[in-house]
Amino acid sequence: MLKSSKLSDRFKKKDETVNEGTEQLIKSDDNFSNSLDFSTIEADLQSALLNKIDSTPVWFEYSDLKQRELIRNFIDNYLNSINFSADDLQKDKFANNLYDVVSGLGQLDYLLSRDNVSAVFVNGTGNVHIEIDGKILNTEISLSEIQIKMTVNNIFKLCGVKFDSTKKIWNLKNEKYCITVMFPPVSENGINISVRKILTPDIETFYERNITSKEIFDFIVSAVSEGKNIVISGDINSGKTFFSNVLINVFASDKRFAVVEKYPQLSTDGENLMKFLIPDNQEQLDAFVSTLLKISPEFVFADLNVPLTDMSEKKGSVITLRASSIDAAITKLVSAFIEQQALPEKFAKQKVLSDYDYIVQINKMSDGTSKVTSVVELKPARTLALSLKTVAKLVDGQYITEIPQPLTSIRAESVISQGGSMYSRFYRSN
Repeated sequence: MLKSSKLSDRFKKKDETVNEGTEQLIKSDDNFSNSLDFSTIEADLQSALLNKIDSTPVWFEYSDLKQRELIRNFIDNYLNSINFSADDLQKDKFANNLYDVVSGLGQLDYLLSRDNVSAVFVNGTGNVHIEIDGKILNTEISLSEIQIKMTVNNIFKLCGVKFDSTKKIWNLKNEKYCITVMFPPVSENGINISVRKILTPDIETFYERNITSKEIFDFIVSAVSEGKNIVISGDINSGKTFFSNVLINVFASDKRFAVVEKYPQLSTDGENLMKFLIPDNQEQLDAFVSTLLKISPEFVFADLNVPLTDMSEKKGSVITLRASSIDAAITKLVSAFIEQQALPEKFAKQKVLSDYDYIVQINKMSDGTSKVTSVVELKPARTLALSLKTVAKLVDGQYITEIPQPLTSIRAESVISQGGSMYSRFYRSN
């Protein structure tokens, strides 16, 4: 605890608790307090408290209990300074509301508390935007520089991370949110904040969101359990990480597996789980991959959005890849082998087809929901077209499937028995 500068004394100084505009009103109207309602008082209290904390940096070094005590003292002195009468119940309400503002994400908490809001975006002191059903909406709310600074301080506190002013881009996570903070000069409009809710990675939530059918999900689980290598492909914010989280949960209880991330996004935990953040340095990266393979996890989940080709031969691997279609995913995989292993294009294609077994494509639909739109099996053949077999495809809101029977006992409900194989009907559209 810091010795008395004393923050508590400074919070009691009457001339510091009342802003200049309020002082002028008090002097000009003896009946000022009678004209105020509680919402006006609370707004003024919030503004005055934010200014007070902004001018006293040691605030963030006090415990939560001490902060609550100081806020209550501040309220008492503030209300006395404007001759406003409030009982203890009203003061307690003010104190609780103000503590929420200065200890959490402030007005962002209010927006994120709504069930239909999946993300909040702050672009400096410009308007705050929210995401609902995949659509970005302007709330016409804006935060002051003091509010933004307070929010950023609390983000680092809530995520248990020590701030380093030399780092301008931060990707953070706590139990509820994935948060990105970008500072000038990277962000030209002031501090940029993105807060996205973490979905509970359980089967119930997965099926509630109707991302795919039980038949297809069971097939993917079976493929992973049999040591197949899976690519989960999709554009940004299409649901790849959530899908990976749910898959990991399926195996978390009894399998020894490793999770590799660029940023801490996956929220799964377990006694058999080994979690790693991938090194930025190439020399360290080479050593990391070699060491990871030596410890021989049964499964590896790599949420990197790019291929790590040195791990491609490890059976039982699931990787995420940022790609908007099956074609784009294959192109990225081939390019990675060309770049990372200096292979000619022909051999890079063969490597992709031999090392990866299935690509699961997830896309964001026009209504904002995420859907598995296709599952494709890869296997070496004379041509790339002959190497792709469509296992499942979403057509007019329904799945047509041709799931390999050795992998699952579940019979495909939508297979059309006549008119040729599913592959012959659909592979050209992939």
